[in-house]
Amino acid sequence: MATTDHPRRVFIDRPRPILAKPPDRIRRLAFRLTRSTHAAVPDLRRFARATARRWAVPEDPCDTLALVVSELVTNVVLHSGSPNVALLITFDGVALTVEVTDNGRWPESDARTPALAQRASFGRGLELVRACTSRCTVLPTIAGTRVTTRIPVT
Repeated sequence: MATTDHPRRVFIDRPRPILAKPPDRIRRLAFRLTRSTHAAVPDLRRFARATARRWAVPEDPCDTLALVVSELVTNVVLHSGSPNVALLITFDGVALTVEVTDNGRWPESDARTPALAQRASFGRGLELVRACTSRCTVLPTIAGTRVTTRIPVT
């Protein structure tokens, strides 16, 4: 049945087509669990870079991803005492999310004095990770430590 509301507008009572829901962002996942040894650092760095390239992530975020994975896995190997380290990488088309999880405990704080910390040639990995990511959270729990970072891609 048609009704006129205005001489130029005609409204027809009929079922309206159901509009398709816009597609959700494609979410890609990659996971690797390995022993927490010095060999884990280059192994997980290569895994992360190869995964990002397979997902067609541009080169700059790939380099940042490799750096972040290296620093976080090195912290697990050197400081946590965990026998294993887990790496989860997700990509939603906008950013890479990196999650490194272990079953150990990272040191609560840096015991060095500020003057000694300034001269140290190590111990700045987490600061570096925070500087090159849009988000970095460290969550120590009774079961271990989880660090989550977000690297913008677009």
